[in-house]
Amino acid sequence: MKKQIILLFIFLSLILQAEEKTKKPFEKKTQKTQESYQIMGDIDFSPYSGAQNLLTLHESLEKVFSYVIPNKQEKKAIYAILRILELGFVWGPLARAEMVVQHEIFGHGYRIRDIGRARAEVKGYQIDMPPPYGKGGGITRYSFNTDLTSFQEIAISSAGVEASAILANRLKMKWMESLRLDPKKASLYLESHLDLTNYVLSMEDSFLFPDTGHDIKSYIFWLNNIYYEDELACSDLKEAVIVNFLDPMMYYSIGSFFYYIFTGRDIKIPMIDIKGVKFLPNFRLGLAPYGPEYFLENFLSYKNRAIYSYVRVGNHSNNTFWGVGLEYPKFCEFNLNTIGFRLDLFHQPKIYSKEAMTIFEGIQVGYTSDELNTMIYGVSANIVYDRKFSKKSNISIFTEIGYKTDGYIPGFSLEKGPIFRLGIGLCSF
Repeated sequence: MKKQIILLFIFLSLILQAEEKTKKPFEKKTQKTQESYQIMGDIDFSPYSGAQNLLTLHESLEKVFSYVIPNKQEKKAIYAILRILELGFVWGPLARAEMVVQHEIFGHGYRIRDIGRARAEVKGYQIDMPPPYGKGGGITRYSFNTDLTSFQEIAISSAGVEASAILANRLKMKWMESLRLDPKKASLYLESHLDLTNYVLSMEDSFLFPDTGHDIKSYIFWLNNIYYEDELACSDLKEAVIVNFLDPMMYYSIGSFFYYIFTGRDIKIPMIDIKGVKFLPNFRLGLAPYGPEYFLENFLSYKNRAIYSYVRVGNHSNNTFWGVGLEYPKFCEFNLNTIGFRLDLFHQPKIYSKEAMTIFEGIQVGYTSDELNTMIYGVSANIVYDRKFSKKSNISIFTEIGYKTDGYIPGFSLEKGPIFRLGIGLCSF
């Protein structure tokens, strides 16, 4: 621990030295170039709409707070203490509350809404006050009947951490536009990115990771009931989730706290730059209804336009599955219009919503080996369109239209159907 602290302070001292020499990476007053926000709605209120709305709320509160209590970028001890209190009692608790709302309402709640009231229905949510004002947890209460399948139940169990990862993803995409890391949102990124890590490492209660629920125990239980010939152990997931620490943005976020406390400023995100294309890769773990899978993600910035690509792979019960995707929301800009796209391709085991061989704990369980080894190909494609009201206006109309085939993509319906999102774009306020 002492070595890590020493390295951290060396890192911060180098940043401060670089600032004094250049005054460019950390200007005293820097506009967040082209960082766009939306108020959005879509079918069943998915994690994508939830993430965009929560980030817009967070940014709005930052603007209000900055007007009420202006940030003085001075290095005096009194201002450092005030910034510590600000992060600890305002932005930290807000981030926790936002992550829990995303996890419960736009995670578990979305997957239940996606499956439909004919099988499952949300009965209510409990969102506790965040630390230090409360425990900071949340609960989604729902009912179901015997038409619910084990595949659908496992999708509900993992939907919370699935939604949290999408919140971290959307925040990262905004930072790819501005190329600056907002320390007042750094807690939100860490809470969201490490949500799955916290759940997995808390399967056995400890001082650092208290038992939180437990969604992952439910995930393992139902996965082992589906794929009974290949048991997944808690220790397997604990080893796999270590990959979540291979994320540079996580360490940048931690560093941003110290830099903000000492200077009152945000930081420019260090990225790999090849001929004007900046990119930052990372690894993470995801939980699909048919087994864990690893993501290699790449976040890019080209002319202040965010681009996201990924490859995901996994193997469980002799099934090897994979998926690839590319998202380019601002591919083409002309006049008042912006056009982009997202494309996902995948090869994975079939997810069943039909009647199984038996009912266990009120849920359809039991599929043949042939059914469990049946693999499908799938695709999801959609067009993103944004139009400003005028050249001087920051307000625009945003829409996303597409179609997806049967199969699992994080944040999308399990079954085939249209993709439709509509919202108001607010640019950077």
